[in-house]
Amino acid sequence: MGRLVQAGIAAGAALLLTACGGGAEEDGESAADGGSMKKPADAAAASLAQKSSLTVAWCHEIPQGEDDVLYGLTLRSYSVKDGSVVAERQTVLPADVVPERVCESDNGGAGFAFDKDFSMVAGIKEADLKKRAGAYDLAGGEEVSPPPADEFTERPDNAGAAFHPTTGLLWVRQGVYEGETDYSVRDARKGYSTEKTLSDNAAFSQDATTTATAQAATGNPHALTPNGSVEAWWNDDDLRTSGIGLSRVTPPGKDTELIEAKGLDDGLACEPAFWRTNTSLVCSLREITFTSDYTSVEKDEELVPANDRTNGIPVASPDGKAFAFISEGEGDQLALFRVAFAAGGTAQPVKVADLEAPLDGARDHIETLVRWN
Repeated sequence: MGRLVQAGIAAGAALLLTACGGGAEEDGESAADGGSMKKPADAAAASLAQKSSLTVAWCHEIPQGEDDVLYGLTLRSYSVKDGSVVAERQTVLPADVVPERVCESDNGGAGFAFDKDFSMVAGIKEADLKKRAGAYDLAGGEEVSPPPADEFTERPDNAGAAFHPTTGLLWVRQGVYEGETDYSVRDARKGYSTEKTLSDNAAFSQDATTTATAQAATGNPHALTPNGSVEAWWNDDDLRTSGIGLSRVTPPGKDTELIEAKGLDDGLACEPAFWRTNTSLVCSLREITFTSDYTSVEKDEELVPANDRTNGIPVASPDGKAFAFISEGEGDQLALFRVAFAAGGTAQPVKVADLEAPLDGARDHIETLVRWN
């Protein structure tokens, strides 16, 4: 049985909502009446980022000797309209490369692991006791524009990497172990000649999407408000009741300004996914509305009917009118569902497709809904 993990764009989903296409279906009919079996012959060549499709990633480990593993990735895009597989890629990454945002179940922000057109995935390579971030081609698995093999240089250790959803540039968190942290930003295809360095303050003083990208590269892909001022996160430390927490957005290394909101005192058990507005948070499959100063909860609504299924973290449609999620029912059957936001209450989920595990020889996968294109 696979493990459901936080959906992809999590921290930046609400920041990228746009009114142009790719939104919710108008009707309430199921799209999954055999749709997932309509796999076109050219799915391997078609774009994974097709409009009105949902992209799901499967990650599995491939044992190599006693302790080493390779990571295999399968990405499929399903039509929101009829559930058919419109595109698919399978690849195996080189030795010592870990696509952390996708293949580690305790990390969210999978949407930041891929570039805009799903042609590359960000990975961290363990190289001679030092970590180096790179971009890897999803068609063949090889690194895209690696540094020159014979170059004499010394680079800071790379702690994490993320693709900017708008610019497509690769952001790399570096210098954590050297004590002088900053970000390097480059065009992954053009290579290191395009690399620029940004301080923590510069990275966090731009727009909300850039802040979300910097956080994802740091390893903290929290859900940010559209204006980029407040973040929501899951708290499970021992110093306070487990549940969701709110704080003001600050650069790494700065003191965190926690926000004490009445209504969260009892440890509200849900995982932040995205903000619909600056005061309305989608948290697991519920919507929590705060006062404008975030000091109390005004409303807490379930978005789907009560159920005993295991449900993944949702991602928003591009127009913000709907969301989608992976759900596990009886017999460990995984399926993809979409839901239109309903005024004042729950809405019945519409099945998009059954999710069949890739035929890659692996028994266990980590499944992640990455993006609603």
